[in-house]
Amino acid sequence: MQLPNKIFLQLFFLLITSSIFGQYFPSRNFTTSDGLPNNAVRSLFLDSKNVLWIGTENGVSRMENGIFTTIDESHGLGHNSCWDITEDSDGNMWFASYGGGVSKFDGKNFTVFTTKNGLLANKTRKVFPFKGKVYVGTEQGVSIIDIKTNKLITPKVPEHKEDFISLAFVEYNSEVYFTSTFEGLFKIDESTSIPQIIPIILHKNSYSLGLFGSTLYSGNEGHINEFDFNKISKGDKSSVNFGKSFVWQFAKDKRNIIFAAAWGVYTPDGGLYTIAENKMTDVSSAYGIDSKILLNVVYDQFNDILYVGSNNNGIYQVRLDKIVDYNSFDSSSIIDFENFNNHKLILENKGVKILNSKQQIIKSISIEDFKNTEMFFYKKGKNIFTKQSAESRDFELNFNIPTNEIEFYEIVKNQNSFWINSNIGIFEIDKNYKLINYLPKHSLKIGFGYDNKLIETITYAGVRVYENLKTLEHTHYSKFKKNTPQYIVKILTNKNKTYLLSVFNGLYVYKNGQFQSYLADGIWKEKKFKHITKNNKGQLILAAEFGDVFVIDDSKSFKILKTISKKQIIGNTILFLESYKDYILIGTEKGINIYKDGIVRLIDKEQGLKDCRITTSQIFNNTLWLGTQKGFYTIDLNRLIAAQLTVSEIGISSIAINNIPLKPLKYKWFRYNSKQLISDYKHNSFSIDFVPKGHSFPNKLKFRYRLNQNNRWSPYSEKTNLFLPYLPSGNYNLDIEVFDMNAGKSRFFTILQIKILPPFWLSWWFITITVIGLSGIIIYSFLRIKRKSNERIIIQRRIAETKLEALLSQMNPHFTFNAMNAIQDFIISNDIDNSLLYISEFSKLIRKTLENSSKQKITIDEEIEYLEAYITIENMRFDNRIDFEIQISDEVDTCFTKIPTMLLQPFVENVFVHAFNDSSISPKLIISFKMISETILECKIIDNGMSLNATKKSKLHQSKGIQLTKERLSLLQDSKNNSIEIAFTENQGTTVTILLLV
Repeated sequence: MQLPNKIFLQLFFLLITSSIFGQYFPSRNFTTSDGLPNNAVRSLFLDSKNVLWIGTENGVSRMENGIFTTIDESHGLGHNSCWDITEDSDGNMWFASYGGGVSKFDGKNFTVFTTKNGLLANKTRKVFPFKGKVYVGTEQGVSIIDIKTNKLITPKVPEHKEDFISLAFVEYNSEVYFTSTFEGLFKIDESTSIPQIIPIILHKNSYSLGLFGSTLYSGNEGHINEFDFNKISKGDKSSVNFGKSFVWQFAKDKRNIIFAAAWGVYTPDGGLYTIAENKMTDVSSAYGIDSKILLNVVYDQFNDILYVGSNNNGIYQVRLDKIVDYNSFDSSSIIDFENFNNHKLILENKGVKILNSKQQIIKSISIEDFKNTEMFFYKKGKNIFTKQSAESRDFELNFNIPTNEIEFYEIVKNQNSFWINSNIGIFEIDKNYKLINYLPKHSLKIGFGYDNKLIETITYAGVRVYENLKTLEHTHYSKFKKNTPQYIVKILTNKNKTYLLSVFNGLYVYKNGQFQSYLADGIWKEKKFKHITKNNKGQLILAAEFGDVFVIDDSKSFKILKTISKKQIIGNTILFLESYKDYILIGTEKGINIYKDGIVRLIDKEQGLKDCRITTSQIFNNTLWLGTQKGFYTIDLNRLIAAQLTVSEIGISSIAINNIPLKPLKYKWFRYNSKQLISDYKHNSFSIDFVPKGHSFPNKLKFRYRLNQNNRWSPYSEKTNLFLPYLPSGNYNLDIEVFDMNAGKSRFFTILQIKILPPFWLSWWFITITVIGLSGIIIYSFLRIKRKSNERIIIQRRIAETKLEALLSQMNPHFTFNAMNAIQDFIISNDIDNSLLYISEFSKLIRKTLENSSKQKITIDEEIEYLEAYITIENMRFDNRIDFEIQISDEVDTCFTKIPTMLLQPFVENVFVHAFNDSSISPKLIISFKMISETILECKIIDNGMSLNATKKSKLHQSKGIQLTKERLSLLQDSKNNSIEIAFTENQGTTVTILLLV
């Protein structure tokens, strides 16, 4: 008995050991198809900006945002075969090449050091920075370069038999150590003016060094030598040897796990190893690395990423945070999960496995066990199975289904037992994980109501609710009743209600022992559902397979609280639906949509969810379990919903104007070295490449841009390139908004100010000069026109004055002619006295006429004096019979008010010529002056002569003096209005009214 028990125990422990299935880290392989210049990666280095540099056999690449930028000999690199990379304290990059010496890069220019500059050999292997110097390991020894002055010093190499190949450096207690492949470990003593190389441990075959604390690992041929620096300083040079293969580089992560990149050279035992307790463990498979020729490994502490370089298949990026953990589970197809205490029950296509907290299988129920249980109950109670109470179209059980054709549908927990439905019936498993019961029922969907009664849905025959599972006593609900659930895919109990979800008939509820259809009763018109869950507030969350997601409250009355549109969900098909805290987890073929407050984050293959074809889901405590057809995922939900790093800055990597790239001088460290870009109006089409920094998952970024604050945003795009064609002249502030689907955050950056100069005719200086010139021309033209106008006015005034003078000169002869006629009449009458008197008065009048003829205007006093003299002479012809009166109003200032010279004389003359004759009775002449406004003087000449006859006579004889007077007034007053009005009154005389501007 002891031997079989021993064998059993051995088999049991073997089962336990083999049940710890492999867990995998999310990884990605980058090769030449992704932009790497060569798949032979010789070196990896993370600089102070957390940029990964990759040295290959065909140039050096920088990887940012998943994009490679390559530099090679055409850019100034000394040699394309780059075997090591480092960064000095000034931020300069150094590249060791195998054949071209060492290259120093300051962000713009390269400085190359070769044997011509004193380098020991052009075949260099390593570059190591320390205290303002760079130590170069070559095929023949070590050279030291000052990073400030570029001065090169080469210590004397100790005597050696083979090439003194210096492969690796470390610093311990502020001293630099290096290893030589065939000689061992040496120290560089710089206490003297010329550094010296001092042997420390002379041993053969050393290909790498890794120093962690005081522990020094030296990669040897087929094993690792482990030394202790503290012991070395005391003279103890012993080592512990372990492991296998050739280790070419070491790295340690923040968990203190030490990694080793190995290549066996002569044996196929290379790969990625971890080192612990003097053991090397091959973890290549778990880390997704399929190359056996690994030469380097570096760790990105900021992003918790391991980079591994191979000599044949590019580089591998391995994410160590393991938010998403994968268990291959022997490639089993996972159907459903449940839990009990700290155990997990996993229903798969081969049966049920129970896992402990370490995901170790502690018990299995095989598919054969289910078949045996079915046949046991069948043979024991065969008569029970022949009494089918279902309707005619119920699924009938086929007890002849072979074991390999058994199909499991789900696992349902009720109190302390588990129920599994399948195509051979329904099975019960107790808390000890034993098959204890069997129901001869074929149901695609079962569940337990709020009252712990089993609900069996029948695809074509309604629903059964079991009151007694031992006797199969039940209540059958006919499919012909409107409230009977049909086509049910999910059953969920929430407090005192159980909800049943239909793919065609919407939502049903089971409460108070009855079913209700929300669709049939008009409560909710939605018909198609596939998934249901509840959140921490007791609200229901429902989703159709290809539709929207709804959050409803059905505690008191039905109410839709929120609708998540299908457009917001990334993916076409909803595969699972879960809720955790305030988050809704929506699984699609694209990944996991994490929804909260209108923002969606996406978890997919970048975070490790390589297989998104999820078959089932469950949340246990703080962990999301997702089943697939080849294993399952476990996801730490607290880490998943934690705040994520997102883009911290955006740099411009290249600019082309009118398809012509900017010169290299415009860039430093592969970034456009300015915040402003100035161009003219002819060069106004721009292609701009940009690189986001500070995030973990480049494929989760979407970008949109605008050219000014008032412009609309462009649509979102995943491209890191902008094309801005034919921009009009003006100033632009190029803004980019980044939405990070991993972090669920947006950030806004102003990356460039673009200034497009207008054509010269639209430039401010040209417009200013033009405005000033046009203003000058206009002002000059205006002044010239004004001057011409003034000259024309002066000329016209002079012409008027000349014309007036001419008129006056015409009036004087006219008056003289009349006066001479009067004198002639006196002489003919032989009236000597009157002749003499008349001649005397006439001479005075002639004198006044001559005086006034040179004046345009005279005062009223002067005009009255002239008129009195004239009337006196004219009245002498009428024997002084004509009564003469001059009337002046008080408001008239006769001393200062001026009127045109001899203006009234022609009208007075006309009175004496035409108004009176010898038969006139009491002839009278009145001359009046009156101000009818402040500026208008009214002058009237009134007589009581022959008005009617005078009218007829005036038509036959127009006084030349009156016509001249009218012309004078039109010239002087510049008025088209008639300023002289002559009124004739029958048998009462004539009134002449003259209006003058004074």
